[in-house]
Amino acid sequence: MLLFLLVYPPTAAEALPPTTAPEVPEVATKVAKEAPKLEVAQVLTAYVTGYNTVAGQTDSTPCDAMGGNICGRMDTVACPRELPLHSWVLIEGKKYECMDRTALKHNGRFDISCDKDMKCPYTHTGWRKVTVLK
Repeated sequence: MLLFLLVYPPTAAEALPPTTAPEVPEVATKVAKEAPKLEVAQVLTAYVTGYNTVAGQTDSTPCDAMGGNICGRMDTVACPRELPLHSWVLIEGKKYECMDRTALKHNGRFDISCDKDMKCPYTHTGWRKVTVLK
C-alpha cells in the first residue's frame, strides 16, 4: 500500500506561534563539517520531508540527534535505518549528513533538518532523487 502525505503551508490563523530557540552549544555554532569527497554508491527515488528543530516537531530535546547536535546546521537529514549514521547523501544537488533515523513508521523516507527556518520544510516535501554516497 502506498500512502501519499500532502503537506500544505499553514494559513496565518494556523501558523504556530514563534518559539524560543534552545541554547546551542558553542561547538554547534562553528561551521558545519565539510562533506568528504565521496563516490556514488546508489541512486534511488525516495519520499523526502523537512522538519524544524523545535520541540513541537520532534521531542523535548530537538537539538540532540543520534549522531550528535544538529542545531545550527542546515546539512543534516534523518535517514532510513539501512544507512549508517554519518553517511552522506545528495538530495536536490545538496550534500546532507545522516545524523538521525526516521521513525519506524516512516522508514524509507529522508527527513531534512531545516533548523529554525519555518518555510523550509515545505520546499523539500515530495518524491526526490536521492544519491547515497560512499
